[in-house]
Amino acid sequence: MTMLAGAVAEEAQTRAREKARSAPRQYASQARRTRSPGRNKYETAILAEFLVAAGVIAFLPLATGGPKDNPSPSPYTANDMVQLVAIAVVYLILALIPGKGSRWAAWLGLLVLLGIFYKKTATGELTAGITGIHLGSPGPTDESL
Repeated sequence: MTMLAGAVAEEAQTRAREKARSAPRQYASQARRTRSPGRNKYETAILAEFLVAAGVIAFLPLATGGPKDNPSPSPYTANDMVQLVAIAVVYLILALIPGKGSRWAAWLGLLVLLGIFYKKTATGELTAGITGIHLGSPGPTDESL
């Protein structure tokens, strides 16, 4: 009986070694078949658009110093937070559109991004953030010259 148990144990070890040797090849072939997110060029474009839009909305209040009548030391207002959440939701929905619709989603994302730039330019925030001139700051007067 011990001879039989030894043979069974040896056979089990041999199978375990063979399985361990073949595991890297087996899992590597499975990994090649698995699609990772972002492999579609339109998904990458939507991600890039989201990052630019979030960057503009998040960093312009820092560059301009925020509104002057804000009692908080933070340059952000509730409107900035609402905008960040809104663009996150919009771009998430756009990124989830599958197939040929992802091309149209990328174009729509570009339109959203252009709308954000238009709004920030029209309010003067973009110009103030780029040039370093704070909104609402008085220009040079006779006293300061």
